Amino acid sequence: MAVLRVLNANGDDRVDFDPDVADDRLARARALFEAKVGKGWMAYAPDDAGGGTQIRRFDPRAKEIVLQPAIAGG
Repeated sequence: MAVLRVLNANGDDRVDFDPDVADDRLARARALFEAKVGKGWMAYAPDDAGGGTQIRRFDPRAKEIVLQPAIAGG
């Protein structure tokens, strides 16, 4: 099982999906990823060492994907 987490003002929303099953959950995770990244959100796959790798394409094999809004400067 894998999870797409979308960080927001209320904490985070989750979409759990199985990368081996092409169902509505996988399609929803992919569509949400593409919509948010297309609007400038950052996506990364956390690793076990407490870091992570930025990703630009949806990777259903990633155990976890986190989406966070772009940081705006002022």
